[in-house]
Amino acid sequence: MEAAKSFIGNRVNAKGTETTGETVEKAMEPEYCEAAEPTTESEEDTKNTMDTLEALEVCKFYLENKCRFGDECKNMHEGVPVEKMVKQNKSKKKADENKTDKTKKKPPMKMAEDVIKRLQWDPMLPKEYFIIGYLDRFLGVVEENFTTFSWEDLASVDYDVLAIPQHRIQYFKYKTEKVWDKTERLDIMFGSTGSKVGIMEFMEEVDKKIKEERDNRLDDDDFDSDDEESGPSISVQVNTESDIHRISEEERSTHFIAIKISDPEIIENVTKVQKQIIGKEEILQDCCMKKGLLHITLAMVRIEGEEGVEEAKKLMRDLKPELSNILADKSKATIKIENLKSFGQRVVYADVTPAHDETFWKFANLVRTSLDNASDLVKSSNSFDYHSDYHSDYVPHLTLAKVSRPVARERRSKYIPTSYYQEFEGLRFGEQGLDNLQLCVIDSSTRYDGFYNTLAGLQFS
Repeated sequence: MEAAKSFIGNRVNAKGTETTGETVEKAMEPEYCEAAEPTTESEEDTKNTMDTLEALEVCKFYLENKCRFGDECKNMHEGVPVEKMVKQNKSKKKADENKTDKTKKKPPMKMAEDVIKRLQWDPMLPKEYFIIGYLDRFLGVVEENFTTFSWEDLASVDYDVLAIPQHRIQYFKYKTEKVWDKTERLDIMFGSTGSKVGIMEFMEEVDKKIKEERDNRLDDDDFDSDDEESGPSISVQVNTESDIHRISEEERSTHFIAIKISDPEIIENVTKVQKQIIGKEEILQDCCMKKGLLHITLAMVRIEGEEGVEEAKKLMRDLKPELSNILADKSKATIKIENLKSFGQRVVYADVTPAHDETFWKFANLVRTSLDNASDLVKSSNSFDYHSDYHSDYVPHLTLAKVSRPVARERRSKYIPTSYYQEFEGLRFGEQGLDNLQLCVIDSSTRYDGFYNTLAGLQFS
């Protein structure tokens, strides 16, 4: 209405006639318009103005927000365009949705304590294959096997027991894959964060994946049989798991007992030989034993279930006093690593020569005897025999390199030529003390120092 008044006032003023608010209002009154006769020029202009006003309409294009004339449009621009109203409504709705999203809480996630309790009490979950990644104040995130920890009250445990506050736990793994992660809000154990995969299904997928990777690393069948005939296949089997595809599930080794190589001189010399081999063929890098995994295998073991794990750990604890007595004379409790040899030019290894035969074979035989006396839940799966006269089918050795099946296929050869390492054949690598014994898990994952995950470990000072 105000716009109409302004329009009339402007039209009258354009003719040079003074117009007041009263004149305009009066001119707009119907009675006035009908009764008045245009007797003067002013009255005639007013009537023309009213005719123009009646002809004015609200611009429909303006209401659709499409008018291209803007202020020059002959129709009135009144009201709010439809599109602007829609945009305002959408903006308001979006703001309300954003506000709702911000205020909406995420579903609560199960705590590390819940995972621990389930692993302790659920018989369907083999806790010996679960790994904990926890935050060490000095080393950062460190991984250890679940069974290594004590879950008693921290105030009640001894200083030599591994126990940590639960808030330091960052994640849990089944073998190589995470099943619970605090920072990623991942929870496959319970599905509390919306995971659609259950833990049992996930474990099957991981096992299948590891089996496929293992099969891809297998050597040809004749290669495996040659290794078995040569005797020390146990160390080869642990390193590359080459025999597993020919062994039934009930007979497969799940663990092994070994001496971890820790002498810096031996590790340095092994690395030197491996670099020489890699220098000849770079592809053989994948076939060389990583320095963190260097070991001498004493026995292969198959452990059944949770009770078997506990029995094996107790077996290791019970071994310590007797082994300590055998190793009392430190001058005899060493082994020399020297000379390079090969099994059919397929496995490159170094000889292990005991400083004192009787000490070493007593040490090795005691481990074997303990396994023989264990229950069916802890079975020795060795393919060799020990003899009391310190000579046996078992040949202790340190593996440096072995050609895997994928590499053999790519290079079209399963052999490592003697010329690649010939200059080191008489090398004396160093001496390793019989200062440790490890019960290791056969798995592709490793612990924080690069060695295999272990169920138990003994140190002899």
